[in-house]
Amino acid sequence: MQQQIKTATPTALAIRFRALADQWRRETGALSSISQKAAHPAYQEIIGMGPAAIPLLLRELQEKGGHWFAALRVLSGENPVPQEYAGRIPKITECWLEWGRAKGYID
Repeated sequence: MQQQIKTATPTALAIRFRALADQWRRETGALSSISQKAAHPAYQEIIGMGPAAIPLLLRELQEKGGHWFAALRVLSGENPVPQEYAGRIPKITECWLEWGRAKGYID
């Protein structure tokens, strides 16, 4: 599956991302552990899509929220969130969205 994802067209990648994100939301909605959410196979498959998933993750974060921060850190190799924002989801979200705008991933 990994090879298939890496060579997928942008449209196919977006369709697969949407299916995985929806599955992840359905299957982890009742979990309170962020670690368990991030360990879910759908979340891990999204990470396996590589850096091409970054704009998809940012748009998902912008439109629906969610704990996509670990995936963004892994895929980007960056963490734009100051330590003082630890645990403050709205602030963390805004930091990632600002980062995505500055890098040209989203408008």
